[in-house]
Amino acid sequence: MCDGKNNSTGLLLAMVAGAALGTLVGLLVAPNSGKKTRKKIKAKTRDLKEQAKHKYEEVADKVKEEYEHVSSAVSETVGHVADKVSDEVDKYKDEIKAKSGEGVQAVKEAIKNQREE
Repeated sequence: MCDGKNNSTGLLLAMVAGAALGTLVGLLVAPNSGKKTRKKIKAKTRDLKEQAKHKYEEVADKVKEEYEHVSSAVSETVGHVADKVSDEVDKYKDEIKAKSGEGVQAVKEAIKNQREE
């Protein structure tokens, strides 16, 4: 699960860096004046910033959705485990009550038998 997200994030960063570097090299090699080149670099930088912002928002939304899904699954599992533990505790309580009732009865009979002797 985490490996896929790390790979996606790394791939996204590599793509953005590659696009930025390719754009920069293309602009620097192009036969334009310095002023035009600077304007193009500024415009491309703005575009890349917007693209990165949108990608970041997409990744953040996916992470949030995955977190909510995992959180919900964990809560559900914890609820099932708590119910099962509660059921087992109730079962052992009933057994203890039954055994203690038998013990009390045995003590009463022993006392009764002792008195009769």
